[in-house]
Amino acid sequence: MALKQTMTTTTLELIPIELFYEIFTYFQLHEVFNIFSNLNSRFAAIINNMPIIPVYLGSNGINIPVTEFYYAHLSQLNISCRLITLCVSDRLAIDNGIWLAEHVSTFINLRHLSLIDIKRSSFELTLNSLSPIKSLIMFSLRFSTDSRAAYTFSGAPESAYYDRIFHLFPSLRVCHLFFRRYIHSTLDGQFVLPFGRAFMPIQVKLLNLQSLALFCSPGFLEYLFEYLPQLEQLSYTQTAPWLPREHPLRYN
Repeated sequence: MALKQTMTTTTLELIPIELFYEIFTYFQLHEVFNIFSNLNSRFAAIINNMPIIPVYLGSNGINIPVTEFYYAHLSQLNISCRLITLCVSDRLAIDNGIWLAEHVSTFINLRHLSLIDIKRSSFELTLNSLSPIKSLIMFSLRFSTDSRAAYTFSGAPESAYYDRIFHLFPSLRVCHLFFRRYIHSTLDGQFVLPFGRAFMPIQVKLLNLQSLALFCSPGFLEYLFEYLPQLEQLSYTQTAPWLPREHPLRYN
């Protein structure tokens, strides 16, 4: 008795939308648009309504036309409110940080924000433009090289930005702040250390913070524990106090 073998053909039109969303996660957002958006009306509708996949703005391979695509696409109201994960870098010769400062307040449902090699001026503009984002649960600020980290925030005293960050992101669970110590002889003039303090104090408690990574002095770390008793994970690199050599608290 001979068995007749049949072959089943599955077309793209029959694949469930949920499977396409899984496939899209293997691409960057601009690649999804370039590959799928012009196939037919069904794909255009799928892409226009899909959850926003993570966006990496300024990573390797991102040229000026691709950057301009992200600027235009993420600025749309129906897109900005759906953005969940965003990584912005000033590593390339494009001021992505300036764009971020102008638009970050529209990402009202953002949950993960990473800044890489961000310029100090752009970082401060971003902080100034924000109201508290309660949806954000992960924030990371890091640099590709130690020297870049040190020179970007040269002269800023220890924990200079911590209180503002904690205030703006009150629901943080994971926070990585890789500022580097770099003090020559005088502290940055815009910061005034409280009397008897070797660092800038914080006043905001992050009750949900579970994981923290940072560079800091033992004195500041001890101070932090008073505000973050619920920490489950800590990764820190010990540094000397972020003070000029002649400062009276430098060697306490």
